[in-house]
Amino acid sequence: MAGRRFKLRRSRWAGLFMIPRSEERVHASVDDAHVRVRMSWLGSADIPVAQIAGISKMRWPPWGGLGVRLGGGMVAYVAASGPAVLIQLSEPLRVRAPLGWTAGNIVVGVEDAEGFSAEIAERRGVAG
Repeated sequence: MAGRRFKLRRSRWAGLFMIPRSEERVHASVDDAHVRVRMSWLGSADIPVAQIAGISKMRWPPWGGLGVRLGGGMVAYVAASGPAVLIQLSEPLRVRAPLGWTAGNIVVGVEDAEGFSAEIAERRGVAG
């Protein structure tokens, strides 16, 4: 089955650090094998669907910052505060943030958090 692409939600301040701002370089996509996150030169993640242990929705706080955020075994790819999707992994995964970082949880701030969550859940059913 072909992949589906989701735009990362952006605040007006996001343009300061996401240059160039093309759709090819700032997005998340889901296919049968992977969830991929691209945030321009700031970082990326290729998450095997089979390695996703759980998904939930959360709210990224304004004080959490914008860009690729690191902390406590988590990486967040966010360009605006608000609804986001938390992807819990069955085992830690190496991602780019912009240097290598190992994460057990990944947060993605997409415009359509409901659709993104549903697409991942559907693909997990296909994979599992």
